[in-house]
Amino acid sequence: MTPWIRWTAETAPAEPAWRWLAQCLGMPALLATPARPRSEMTLPPSRLSEPARQKLAALLGEGLRLDDEARIAHIAQTDAASLLRLRSADLSHAPDAALYPRTEAEVLAMLQVCAQAGIAVGNGKTRHSARVTCDLSGMSEILSLDAVSGLAQVQAGITSAELARQLAARGMDFGPAEFSSLGRWIARGIGTDDVMDVCVATPQGLVPSSALPVSPVSFGIVTAATLRIRAAPASTLHLDYLFPDFASGLAAMRETGRESVACASLRLSDAEETRFHRRLAAMTQAPTLLQQMTEMVRGLHRLEDAAAALRITLSGRTADVEISRQRFSALAKKLGAQAWEAPPPPDYRPLLLDRGVTVDRIGASVSWSNLPVLYAALRTALDQAMRLHAPRAGAHGRVLTHVTDVRHDGAALVCTFLFPRALNGDVAQAQAVRQAALDVLKAQMRNDGVPDSDLRRAIRDVLDPNAILTSDQP
Repeated sequence: MTPWIRWTAETAPAEPAWRWLAQCLGMPALLATPARPRSEMTLPPSRLSEPARQKLAALLGEGLRLDDEARIAHIAQTDAASLLRLRSADLSHAPDAALYPRTEAEVLAMLQVCAQAGIAVGNGKTRHSARVTCDLSGMSEILSLDAVSGLAQVQAGITSAELARQLAARGMDFGPAEFSSLGRWIARGIGTDDVMDVCVATPQGLVPSSALPVSPVSFGIVTAATLRIRAAPASTLHLDYLFPDFASGLAAMRETGRESVACASLRLSDAEETRFHRRLAAMTQAPTLLQQMTEMVRGLHRLEDAAAALRITLSGRTADVEISRQRFSALAKKLGAQAWEAPPPPDYRPLLLDRGVTVDRIGASVSWSNLPVLYAALRTALDQAMRLHAPRAGAHGRVLTHVTDVRHDGAALVCTFLFPRALNGDVAQAQAVRQAALDVLKAQMRNDGVPDSDLRRAIRDVLDPNAILTSDQP
């Protein structure tokens, strides 16, 4: 078996092109590391007690799942360490049951049963003897919609695709955010400016976000949210630009609001991510004629490796979109950018995991003034941690960064970091690298005046006195 990364089962001709990744990670080769097959996985028995099982079954009926497939499907996969455990057939972190409530009342009753029985709920670490997960996929409806006020109350289990479908049927739209569940997206707290109010179920009852001095999403399970919606746009346009560097792309993002551009979304990749995506695209698909011409123009204008790719989506009335296109094009030209046809970024995480490369991601909402500082601090901390925990001397990782979810005072900064796996200790390696980034984010939260831990602990003690709620969020 060849040690070089490859995307298909094709033989050697295409594979030497992948040596660049091994070389840029300081490795002589990237060995094949396929996941263990399902047939080799053994799931520990459920620790759910019989009295608790009977109570949950009476409450949820078929919404209580104890079968292997449901339990394995709900193993946390939010970070690299959890993915690596699953790929190596370590199922020790599987929940003892998966619960599928259908209403807010069932969520509240479920939490009360778990609190009385001492059962943890969530994907985080716990001291309790049993742990279950709560899947809200059965709660995916729009509860109310006020088109005049531009507000909709929506259940938290809905996906972004299903929300878009239901709103489109009513001639409305929410925005470009993509999520597997509204509640989980809200809990991340990134790009949620259009979330007006949140309902959170706790063991002590339902808590609206307006009732607490801090966001309540970390103290319970989000069951519903009120969203700011708008009329479905008559026209939507996607534009791609290459800016001379990351700083000029950030300047364009900040200026967009001041130029009255009807912007639905912005995404800026730094130079490292731009180069990485372009290299992958060059190897996985034939370039179009426009892309070839773009590369020629780029060469003529000497846009070097510092170039940063930006995608802007304009939406609204057709006339407004055209005006916004002209305004942003003028702004981009002033900052030295060029229009180009950007390749779609591939989902490379599972492919690289199959070839001995760990891929993880972390993000945070940050103000414009603090964004450059956090950007530099995260890159430095991750680079040092990846070198410190590398599988061999001289090996290192790469940090790919993009900025998205732009708002008036800031945006979301998202870092994807990839590094060669220490095959005999890849879980501990992934945890150590991720912790380096978490330490930087915790320092940023303190600097930004986030309410101190004593206040949050006091609120949690009131709402969850038995400490049954756990979280896998950073």
